[in-house]
Amino acid sequence: MLHVIAIIAAVLAIAIAIILVLAMTKPDTFSVRRTALVRAPAEKIFPLISNFHRWTDWSPWENRDPAITRNYSGAESGRGAVYAWEGNKNVGSGPYGNSRCHLAVKNRD
Repeated sequence: MLHVIAIIAAVLAIAIAIILVLAMTKPDTFSVRRTALVRAPAEKIFPLISNFHRWTDWSPWENRDPAITRNYSGAESGRGAVYAWEGNKNVGSGPYGNSRCHLAVKNRD
Protein backbone atom coordinates (compact mmCIF):
# COMPACT_ATOMS: atom_id res chain seq x y z
CA MET A 1 0.00 0.00 0.00
CA LEU A 2 2.82 2.41 0.83
CA HIS A 3 4.38 1.65 -2.55
CA VAL A 4 1.15 2.71 -4.36
CA ILE A 5 0.94 5.96 -2.39
CA ALA A 6 4.59 6.71 -3.23
CA ILE A 7 3.90 6.17 -6.94
CA ILE A 8 0.82 8.42 -6.85
CA ALA A 9 2.79 11.13 -5.00
CA ALA A 10 5.61 10.91 -7.54
CA VAL A 11 3.20 11.19 -10.49
CA LEU A 12 1.50 14.21 -8.88
CA ALA A 13 4.88 15.86 -8.18
CA ILE A 14 5.96 15.34 -11.80
CA ALA A 15 2.64 16.70 -13.11
CA ILE A 16 2.92 19.79 -10.91
CA ALA A 17 6.52 20.31 -11.99
CA ILE A 18 5.52 20.09 -15.67
CA ILE A 19 2.71 22.60 -15.16
CA LEU A 20 5.04 25.01 -13.36
CA VAL A 21 7.71 24.75 -16.05
CA LEU A 22 5.11 25.39 -18.76
CA ALA A 23 3.75 28.36 -16.81
CA MET A 24 7.24 29.84 -16.53
CA THR A 25 7.57 29.87 -20.33
CA LYS A 26 4.44 31.99 -20.77
CA PRO A 27 4.54 35.81 -20.86
CA ASP A 28 3.78 37.76 -17.67
CA THR A 29 1.24 39.99 -19.39
CA PHE A 30 -1.34 39.61 -22.11
CA SER A 31 -3.85 41.74 -23.93
CA VAL A 32 -7.30 41.07 -25.26
CA ARG A 33 -8.63 42.74 -28.37
CA ARG A 34 -12.03 42.41 -29.88
CA THR A 35 -13.55 43.85 -32.98
CA ALA A 36 -17.10 44.25 -34.14
CA LEU A 37 -18.62 45.35 -37.39
CA VAL A 38 -21.23 48.04 -36.79
CA ARG A 39 -23.39 48.85 -39.76
CA ALA A 40 -23.69 52.57 -39.10
CA PRO A 41 -21.66 55.62 -40.10
CA ALA A 42 -18.60 56.12 -37.90
CA GLU A 43 -19.61 59.74 -37.36
CA LYS A 44 -22.77 58.49 -35.63
CA ILE A 45 -21.08 55.87 -33.44
CA PHE A 46 -17.94 57.77 -32.42
CA PRO A 47 -19.68 60.27 -30.08
CA LEU A 48 -21.34 57.39 -28.21
CA ILE A 49 -17.99 55.73 -27.51
CA SER A 50 -15.68 58.71 -26.99
CA ASN A 51 -17.98 60.39 -24.46
CA PHE A 52 -18.28 58.32 -21.27
CA HIS A 53 -21.43 60.25 -20.28
CA ARG A 54 -23.18 58.58 -23.24
CA TRP A 55 -22.22 55.02 -22.21
CA THR A 56 -25.42 54.73 -20.18
CA ASP A 57 -27.30 54.87 -23.51
CA TRP A 58 -25.78 51.69 -24.93
CA SER A 59 -23.57 49.75 -22.51
CA PRO A 60 -25.05 46.42 -21.35
CA TRP A 61 -23.15 46.75 -18.06
CA GLU A 62 -24.95 49.92 -17.00
CA ASN A 63 -28.21 48.14 -16.12
CA ARG A 64 -26.70 45.22 -14.20
CA ASP A 65 -26.46 47.24 -10.99
CA PRO A 66 -29.14 49.88 -10.34
CA ALA A 67 -27.04 51.32 -7.48
CA ILE A 68 -23.83 51.75 -9.51
CA THR A 69 -21.91 54.93 -8.71
CA ARG A 70 -20.14 56.78 -11.52
CA ASN A 71 -17.45 59.42 -11.45
CA TYR A 72 -16.36 61.41 -14.49
CA SER A 73 -13.15 63.42 -14.52
CA GLY A 74 -10.66 64.90 -16.93
CA ALA A 75 -11.84 66.05 -20.33
CA GLU A 76 -15.54 66.02 -21.17
CA SER A 77 -14.94 63.44 -23.90
CA GLY A 78 -12.17 62.02 -26.04
CA ARG A 79 -8.51 62.09 -25.02
CA GLY A 80 -8.05 62.68 -21.30
CA ALA A 81 -11.58 61.69 -20.29
CA VAL A 82 -11.80 59.32 -17.31
CA TYR A 83 -14.75 57.21 -16.19
CA ALA A 84 -14.68 55.42 -12.83
CA TRP A 85 -17.42 53.21 -11.44
CA GLU A 86 -18.18 51.14 -8.40
CA GLY A 87 -20.89 48.55 -8.35
CA ASN A 88 -21.94 45.11 -7.23
CA LYS A 89 -20.27 41.83 -8.17
CA ASN A 90 -21.91 41.94 -11.61
CA VAL A 91 -20.17 45.15 -12.71
CA GLY A 92 -17.19 45.39 -10.38
CA SER A 93 -15.28 48.63 -10.02
CA GLY A 94 -12.44 50.48 -11.62
CA PRO A 95 -11.38 53.37 -13.84
CA TYR A 96 -11.30 53.59 -17.60
CA GLY A 97 -9.56 56.39 -19.42
CA ASN A 98 -9.05 57.57 -22.98
CA SER A 99 -5.34 57.92 -23.63
CA ARG A 100 -5.96 58.38 -27.33
CA CYS A 101 -9.19 58.81 -29.12
CA HIS A 102 -9.62 59.50 -32.80
CA LEU A 103 -12.11 58.75 -35.51
CA ALA A 104 -10.64 56.08 -37.76
CA VAL A 105 -12.76 54.94 -40.64
CA LYS A 106 -12.12 51.68 -42.48
CA ASN A 107 -14.19 50.92 -45.51
CA ARG A 108 -15.27 47.29 -45.62
CA ASP A 109 -16.78 46.39 -48.90
